[in-house]
Amino acid sequence: MSLRTRIALTFLLLLTAVLTAALAAVSIANRGNEARAVKQQLESNRRLLRSAAAGVANDSAFRDAVADHDTDTLVSVLANSRDRVNAALAILTSLDGRVIAASGSRAPADSQVPVAALRLAGSAGSGVPSVMIDDGRLYQIVAVEVTTPLPVAWIVMGFELDPDAGKGLANIKGIGVSLLTRSASGWQQVLTERASNEAPAPSGRAASRLDAAGSPAQSQSLAQPLADARAPFERLTTMLFTIACLSVIGFASAAFWIARNITRPLAALTQSVDKIRLGTYDVPPSPPRHDELGVLAEGLQLMRAAVMSRDQSIRRLAYEDALTGLMNRTAFSARLGQTLIEARGAPIGVAMINLHRFRRINEHLGYAVGDAVLTRTAARLADVPSVNTAVARLAADEFAAFARLRDGTDLRAWGESLLVALSEPVLVETQPIDISATIGLALSLDAGSAPDDLLRCADLALEQARREKRSVAIYDDAREVSARDQLSLLGELRRALEQDELRVFYQPKIELSTGRVAGAEVLLRWQHPTRGLLSPAAFIPFAEQTGFIRQITRWTLDRAIAQGAAWHRSGSPLQLAVNISADDLADAQLDRRVAALLTRHQLPPSLLTLEVTESGFIEDPVSALAMLDALAKLRVLISIDDFGTGYSSLSHLARMPADEVKIDRSFVQGLESDVEYAAVVRSAIDMGHSLGLKVVAEGIETELAAQRLRAFGCDVGQGFLYAKPMPHEQLMRWLDGKQRAPVIAIPIDFEVEEVLDTITLPTY
Repeated sequence: MSLRTRIALTFLLLLTAVLTAALAAVSIANRGNEARAVKQQLESNRRLLRSAAAGVANDSAFRDAVADHDTDTLVSVLANSRDRVNAALAILTSLDGRVIAASGSRAPADSQVPVAALRLAGSAGSGVPSVMIDDGRLYQIVAVEVTTPLPVAWIVMGFELDPDAGKGLANIKGIGVSLLTRSASGWQQVLTERASNEAPAPSGRAASRLDAAGSPAQSQSLAQPLADARAPFERLTTMLFTIACLSVIGFASAAFWIARNITRPLAALTQSVDKIRLGTYDVPPSPPRHDELGVLAEGLQLMRAAVMSRDQSIRRLAYEDALTGLMNRTAFSARLGQTLIEARGAPIGVAMINLHRFRRINEHLGYAVGDAVLTRTAARLADVPSVNTAVARLAADEFAAFARLRDGTDLRAWGESLLVALSEPVLVETQPIDISATIGLALSLDAGSAPDDLLRCADLALEQARREKRSVAIYDDAREVSARDQLSLLGELRRALEQDELRVFYQPKIELSTGRVAGAEVLLRWQHPTRGLLSPAAFIPFAEQTGFIRQITRWTLDRAIAQGAAWHRSGSPLQLAVNISADDLADAQLDRRVAALLTRHQLPPSLLTLEVTESGFIEDPVSALAMLDALAKLRVLISIDDFGTGYSSLSHLARMPADEVKIDRSFVQGLESDVEYAAVVRSAIDMGHSLGLKVVAEGIETELAAQRLRAFGCDVGQGFLYAKPMPHEQLMRWLDGKQRAPVIAIPIDFEVEEVLDTITLPTY
């Protein structure tokens, strides 16, 4: 039910209730008036009769006649009194009701009149008239005592209720009357008269009955038809009902008009609210009003403006980068998806762009300068000329762009144009700041390509460019398959440690000058339950990226040190070399862990060599050198792996507590074909010796390479020429009969208790 209907019905119900109560009160009052109209007339007659009777009873002459029993005088006085009030009869009775004298009555002398009953009815004060039947005629009577001064007689006077009296009574009050008598057999109608202006009453109408006192065996009633009595009041009631109906109709019209005027602006405001709820804010203003609805409409307009402002702010936050004004990832992905649909298979190039050294800009020049660099970079990328270009900022220093290309061969050229746009220094507060970037590119030639897939492919290409230290890289499907395989293997590494699936392999090292076995390098293999034996290249790089390499290194050190200690106890010690990653060097407790393992297995520190790649200490050389110094204090040997491929300065190399350097296999394998490689290897060997370091060459696969290394003075070599990596049992068979180079076993000289108290040893 609508608000308009509820308001109108509420008013109508209130009006109907008031009118119903008023009409009910009028109807009840009318019904009381019916009986009172007849009673008042009869009461008037009774008072008249009583006054006349009292006048006779108080007359001294009449009392003397009563005392003298002068019947003629009594009859004469009674007749005169009856004539004065037009009474129909006057009777003088004794105290016990016997007739003494009568005028207008045929009652014989000494006949009985029910004076006691008449006296009782007259003294009841109920307003009911006393009636009596005399010779078949009905009289309204009163009885008055005659005292001299004691009661000596009764005077009974009455009006005959004949047709003329009934007609007069009806005409006086304007209503019809009926006279009924009640006996043992029930009520009988004696007289019925109507007013002169009254229509005949239909049969069976209800009547109002007035009981009268009579003899014990007989009583009378004066009755009046209810319909006759109600007639004048019903006309009034009908008029009232007509007025009520007209009032209800008029009030209903007014109520609905008022309700419509109230609810029409509310309906308009409700429609406005619905539009705002659906995100439509172009709602026309409501007509000006000066009432509460006007205040409500004004409040709604203010709310609409506030909601629209907040919605626009939320949309900007949801789809726009607050700093640069470019799209964010969500908006960029949506725009790319729409462009792919519109292109209908035309080539779309997607680029992921990462700025170099942006963190350094924030750290050294401040965040305000960094924000300015990002803003200007965004402007440059947006100005690169191409078709249907869109640029977005995805992260702090990472941007994305796409463009519609003429064909797939334009992808690299478009990527290089982005690099050119970023090649010029950015000027911030008159200070030029050099910026450069790495870009990963992906190409869509299919209208069904998903935007997220293209972004992922471009991100993979960006990661490849970073890893290979190139400015631009284009996504290759073959690389993604390999990456997915490696990622799935990485997820199983923890299970591999828990279920002891890793295997320790050993690759022997040979003294190039004597051919004796100088030691072995510890290498890992993964005996995968479904993929077979996996090389380190399949899982170590990703373990380094995720930080899980620390758990692998601890497991490897524990197994290698335990095996080295077993060989030492058996009297056949062998120098073992274990690789340490850059992430391991960042572990502040690496030296304590190594000391704890050496103590646990009782391996002399001089029988353990830790191989650290040259690039492992470039990011934080101070911390890395401090950790290497701590390891050197344990008397373990330090080897610089892949020497020549890193970018560390000679000052760092001179400060490192290294015992040997390992020339990378890429230089060794180029000895036979490239003269420049031979010069580099010779220089590396000479520099290592000049620093007092042993030089190890890895990746020796031919005898010619071994001969040249011996000629250059290289100390130790390893490679497939001598032996491939092999498990423990196979190594034992390979070592059988071979001469080993002497080793110096320096005992442990650090505090065992201190180490064990600060380090929790690994358990597998």
